[in-house]
Amino acid sequence: MKIDKNSKLLNVYIPLLLVLAGFLWKIFFINQRDICLDEPYSIFNAQKSIGEIIKISTLNEPTPPLFMLLLHLWIKLFGIAPLSVRFLPLVFNSLTVLFLYFTGKRFFSFWTGLVASGLFLFSTLHFFYGLEARTYSLVVLETSASLYFYLRYAENLKDRKALAGLIISNLTLIYSHDFGWFVILSQIISSFFYSKNLKNFRRFMIPPFATALGFIPMIPIITHQFIVKSTRGTWLNPPKPYDYLYQLYYFLNHKMVFWIIITAIGVGLIFTLIMVLRKKWKGFNISVLVLLLWWIIPYSIMFFVSSKVPMFNSRYILFNSIGLYLFIGALLNFLFQKNKYVEPVIGLVVIIFMGYYIRILPDTFGYREVCKSVNFVKSAENGNRIIILYPFWSDYQFNYYYNTEIFSDPRNYYDLMKKNNIYRVWGLSHTRQVIAAYPNKRVIYMQDGFGKEQHTSIFRFLDSIYIKRDSVFFPQTINVGVYDPKSQ
Repeated sequence: MKIDKNSKLLNVYIPLLLVLAGFLWKIFFINQRDICLDEPYSIFNAQKSIGEIIKISTLNEPTPPLFMLLLHLWIKLFGIAPLSVRFLPLVFNSLTVLFLYFTGKRFFSFWTGLVASGLFLFSTLHFFYGLEARTYSLVVLETSASLYFYLRYAENLKDRKALAGLIISNLTLIYSHDFGWFVILSQIISSFFYSKNLKNFRRFMIPPFATALGFIPMIPIITHQFIVKSTRGTWLNPPKPYDYLYQLYYFLNHKMVFWIIITAIGVGLIFTLIMVLRKKWKGFNISVLVLLLWWIIPYSIMFFVSSKVPMFNSRYILFNSIGLYLFIGALLNFLFQKNKYVEPVIGLVVIIFMGYYIRILPDTFGYREVCKSVNFVKSAENGNRIIILYPFWSDYQFNYYYNTEIFSDPRNYYDLMKKNNIYRVWGLSHTRQVIAAYPNKRVIYMQDGFGKEQHTSIFRFLDSIYIKRDSVFFPQTINVGVYDPKSQ
């Protein structure tokens, strides 16, 4: 039985089911992981005024302010509990499925949309970042919306709704992350394949031109940030040659999934060649090539640029997976266009393996037992103590669980920390200065990270001048030591 492309089943019930499946599945895990790493930074600063949030972008904050502004409004309504601050990114993550599905269905086939949606729903990375109170799920949503409206605009250059949707999604994208400009670059390059004449090309340039105009206020800031990053570097190391392939494995959960897809494509190419020789080939859909360009151009540029300015990290390149998932579905549809059963079978096999290899919030990736470590600190307090935190940025995640009143008061935050004898330190010399001011107090030292000289030197120093009462390691990287003066 042939299904009507305009039926409610394809246009309402299936997309609604996909959104609900992703949302309900992930919300079950929303509190499983502690608020940690960069999340407390976003939550803390989102509590500030709108003017202060916008100003943060001028102070070497690498991310434009849109997500933090949205989180600010969200916190005003629902507070800073983990369920609240992660609910917003989960909404963005869930809506992304709609654009993936409708992009595949409208411009390629129903199965293309279903395969792309399945790859996204069972992605380990998208599961993780879909539940993180950071901008990445928003960037992925905006990328998928931009791609949908771009293909729709390319289909009809007089479609004003598509034009407006494309400009809005582009603007929100670049105000969510600077790497959104790679998506704009992909649009410009793709336009050469659709433009039949100069007039058409000019129409294609309207969205990027309007996007550039809307970004003018941010140009001085992004220019300054690029200069800083190119001269001082970033927190990342340059990628290894094999990382180019390994990141594709991560997008697909496992190398096995990658090679299943490559094998299917190889078989499809042979099948297509046979069709060409038999003169039964229907021709090439240029939009398949456009999907390839949408992920491989930004992905490759970010990889090669990273030898000078490292940026090739899963969270930063995650938006490229949108084009990749759709490209896989569309290419299978094109290669097996003469056999309507092959595409869904291969797609189903790939999705099954994606589901088999998914790792839901693994404790080997971005995992911190912050809440347990903070509770241990509280249990070690004796009324005459100081708390030392290293590195300096770990104070946000500590105070989120230690004392909500401190964390929720950005204006008086550092004064409240000092009042409660909590100090974040920049290294060993700073630690010495803090301890010198409190010679007869118990020292509770909490450290997030290990392996560097600073990580071991502070513990060695404390071991040498204090009596160690207790020491506990909390996976993956948090160490807490409790020290009393030797005079006691």
